[in-house]
Amino acid sequence: MLTRQIPLKHDIKVQAINISENSEIPSALDQLGIPHPKPVIVLVGGAGGIGFLDKFPMRKAIGIVTKLAEETNSVVLDGGTLAGIMKEIGQQRKRDKFSFPLVGVVFDSLVMKEEPKSILDPNHTHFFLISGDDWGDESAWISKIATSIAGDNKSITILINGGNISRTDVEYSLLENRPVFIMRGTGRLADEITLTGKVFPVDISQKPEEILEYLKSKIL
Repeated sequence: MLTRQIPLKHDIKVQAINISENSEIPSALDQLGIPHPKPVIVLVGGAGGIGFLDKFPMRKAIGIVTKLAEETNSVVLDGGTLAGIMKEIGQQRKRDKFSFPLVGVVFDSLVMKEEPKSILDPNHTHFFLISGDDWGDESAWISKIATSIAGDNKSITILINGGNISRTDVEYSLLENRPVFIMRGTGRLADEITLTGKVFPVDISQKPEEILEYLKSKIL
């Protein structure tokens, strides 16, 4: 394992750690100072490809997720890049001065190929840098790290918008027996995915406070 500080936009430096095996996750959490065990929200969905008409419901959904994380003292995990839902949750967390840990999981070869400040969202609090070469390689890691952080606490996955990689994210959450809540009305995969087993729909047209209370009941 290698712990380091990564310089990002606005002169922000964020703690990051490289790991290559699942067995390293508990020690990595300690080294990064990520509180655990804690309830966990895995946020998956649209990075690129979010249509203009889907942006408003996407932002509404992210607003609900940030309040959910803050009010339930949860840790949020996502892909950590400067795109789509990941950029949006970073911006809303900063704007609302929330304190919940926001952890990005990114494959290290991406960071090595590009300038980190052009890829990673500076409003995330920690980063795991994992082995992999292509988008989607982080899916299994996100799911395993979430399970490790949660311990005996509950964890849920929330899908907002999304494409093919998000389908893989959902599958890995289900393999970990983590319930997945689909924000219907946010576009693309979230409006198309089949509801089976532990996959549950959430209508984004409902009042935010109603959705918030429903999701709180699933994580507390």
